Amino acid sequence: LVLMDRQMPVMDGLTATRAIRTWEHANQRTATPIVALTASALKGDREQCLAAGCTAFLTKPIRQDVLLRAIANRTIVALAPTREERIQSLEVLVPENPRIAELVPTFLRNRRNDVSTMRDAVTRDDLQTAQRLGHNMRGTGASYGFQAITDIGFAIEEEAGRGDVLATRHWIDELSVYLARVASDGGAR
Repeated sequence: LVLMDRQMPVMDGLTATRAIRTWEHANQRTATPIVALTASALKGDREQCLAAGCTAFLTKPIRQDVLLRAIANRTIVALAPTREERIQSLEVLVPENPRIAELVPTFLRNRRNDVSTMRDAVTRDDLQTAQRLGHNMRGTGASYGFQAITDIGFAIEEEAGRGDVLATRHWIDELSVYLARVASDGGAR
């Protein structure tokens, strides 16, 4: 969202709005909400702003509640991805520290071993082991560039802590699938 002052040096707000709209059209972009702000409340000002491409028009001084309402009515909040959506992503942030980057293959191999250990533990109704290993992954996954491993580790820790065997197994399976996808993608690098 753009709050566009109508009176600006060099280029006025209407000219700037027209330039933005031209650029959006030429680049096949969705129109950005532009709220015109002006001290002038003359007849025809609102129409001029809307004709230039503004989506709203507010006169100064602007009350905070009016401004916030105008912003809320013209913006879309992008929701954070769900845990499941993050896990489905193979996005890997390559560690900048070369020492950590060298440890990634070992880290992934250890997580594959953790899958086997947790499956065995859950079969023996030892949810504490699954909870502890989930906690460890929660604390290290993102450090190695694998946010999904952190998210899955959190889910395993949480579900094992609740004593939910089925949900714990589900997340262990999700970890196994994720690690297989990372391996098939060459470590997602």
